[in-house]
Amino acid sequence: MAGKLISTGLRHTTLPGNYVRPISDRPRLSEVSQLEDFPLIDLSSTDRSVLVQQIHQACARFGFFQVINHGVSKQIIDEMVSVAHEFFSMSMEEKMKLYSDDPTKTTRLSTSFNVKKEEVNNWRDYLRLHCHPIHKYVHEWPSNPPSFKEIVSKYSREVREVGFKIEELISESLGLEKDYMKKVLGEQGQHMAVNYYPPCPEPELTYGLPAHTDPNALTILLQDTTVCGLQILIDGQWFAVNPHPDAFVINIGDQLQALSNGVYKSVWHRAVTNTENPRLSVASFLCPADCAVMSPAKPLWKAEDNETKPIYRDFTYAEYYKKFWSRNLDQEHCLENFRNN
Repeated sequence: MAGKLISTGLRHTTLPGNYVRPISDRPRLSEVSQLEDFPLIDLSSTDRSVLVQQIHQACARFGFFQVINHGVSKQIIDEMVSVAHEFFSMSMEEKMKLYSDDPTKTTRLSTSFNVKKEEVNNWRDYLRLHCHPIHKYVHEWPSNPPSFKEIVSKYSREVREVGFKIEELISESLGLEKDYMKKVLGEQGQHMAVNYYPPCPEPELTYGLPAHTDPNALTILLQDTTVCGLQILIDGQWFAVNPHPDAFVINIGDQLQALSNGVYKSVWHRAVTNTENPRLSVASFLCPADCAVMSPAKPLWKAEDNETKPIYRDFTYAEYYKKFWSRNLDQEHCLENFRNN
């Protein structure tokens, strides 16, 4: 089924049939709770041991946390949000120049998630970009708005540094060397999804994105500060993650769950819609090099007095990513296919 952009600028009064979920698979928004004790971590803290401990607790319990004082200026963040809104408010004719349903394309505007595979679509348009190395991809990026390339380049570089900082803390929080993750992940790829969720006439019947886990190593999300939409699954219950001013939401991807031998969780999360306001989010994904071999870190299971076994078999990121895109987004956890028997 070919996709069709929904960011037309016109309000939809009813939900088209191809977006309506079966009754058993609807968001049931009235059953969603607010998450009260969601970790907020101040990266400017000078007490490294406290930081490492906070990261450990957040990754083991939630697989998600927010960071403030992360080093990316408010100006760069505001410019990123502004140019993204500008992009989605351009004419359909201008946007369609970038449209593609092919998930292997390194720069593309698309809709839903994987329209070729889906039976029901999702209430989302998104611009997906490869961002590292920038010089390799920037020529493919949108030339309109005119400031797009410069702003997104600046934002991508800074977010990458935040990601590296967090990967070091995660390594230490598992009792590994500070640069363990960086070494194992190799020359990390970086992708960006600029997500746009227009106002939806019937939010109870559909998703912006259904429940999924992220296939990469680490995700750094810039949430819309005024509109809620992100929800995470904890102990079988959905919780709303309310935006915090100037914070990034960080989540553990499938690769870090594998590297941590399941100590840290790549958690199911989803995006829901609302009737009133459009919602924008910018997700930056740090990914292992394609040839990087993912396997549970030996120090976590190989100690002499340790009875733990590696839960996952060795695999390359390229193998994993191919598997991830060959399936439906909300099928079982893709990591289940890589378990040791």
